[in-house]
Amino acid sequence: MTRRLAMAAAAFFAALPAWAAEEGGAGFLGLPTIYWKLANFAFFFGLLFVLLARPAAKFFRSRREQIATQLAEAERAQREAEQLRTEMTQRLAALSGEVKALQERLHLEGEREREALERQGDAEAARLTAQIEQEAARRVADARRQLAAEAASVAAELAVELLQRELNAEDRERIFRATLERLDERPAGGAR
Repeated sequence: MTRRLAMAAAAFFAALPAWAAEEGGAGFLGLPTIYWKLANFAFFFGLLFVLLARPAAKFFRSRREQIATQLAEAERAQREAEQLRTEMTQRLAALSGEVKALQERLHLEGEREREALERQGDAEAARLTAQIEQEAARRVADARRQLAAEAASVAAELAVELLQRELNAEDRERIFRATLERLDERPAGGAR
């Protein structure tokens, strides 16, 4: 590249005397100066073309290939992005369906669980009610037994008190003899 630049600079400096010689009439070899300027101009751009044609063609070819490669890469990336977008849309639709199904399943499971808890609560309430009724019945029975025992005790005390007050010695003697007679009438080893 520096060699080409050096050649272009040499051509430029070679053309300088032609530009500097600006005479009104005839120039070198009797030709007007304008022809020399045109010839110098053509020589300069011809040399410039010869020196830069291959590198420029090579540069533009590689640039075109690079652009084509980048364009192909961009198209491939665009296709991949479109494919990815399609996949994501499908996944999103599938996930939406799964979420809806999961919500429905959870709702049904929640209903079943609620019904099971209601049944369990009803069963527990029935069990507790039965237990409370049994406990109440047991306490009523205990209270009745206790009341009967207290009534019997009070009745016995009242009877003893009444007997002590109403019975005299003669009545006691008569009751004692009657009891002895009944005991004598019993068989020897048995109860009545």
